[in-house]
Amino acid sequence: MIYRVHIKPWAKKDIKNVVYYIEYELFAPIAAKRFLEGLTAKIERLRQSANVLAISTYKDVLQYDAAARHILYKEFAIIYSIHGNLVVVHRVIHGSLIKE
Repeated sequence: MIYRVHIKPWAKKDIKNVVYYIEYELFAPIAAKRFLEGLTAKIERLRQSANVLAISTYKDVLQYDAAARHILYKEFAIIYSIHGNLVVVHRVIHGSLIKE
């Protein structure tokens, strides 16, 4: 199945903040661009493979949806859920923020 992807406003803000941090706080604009491209590609791959991962057992993930899942990109977790043919990306947070 091919899914549509919807990125919620909080997730968009998360992405913007990480890219800003890399570009302006770490003074690494090329790294920021590459991070954004890689993260975007990872999210786009959910169109075809969102259901491959199991529903998370972490309460920090499940707070966004009772059937939420997460996939990692570098040290960040992309938290999403599936609703029919729609993948909803709830947040993009540092993986260290996810606890059992």
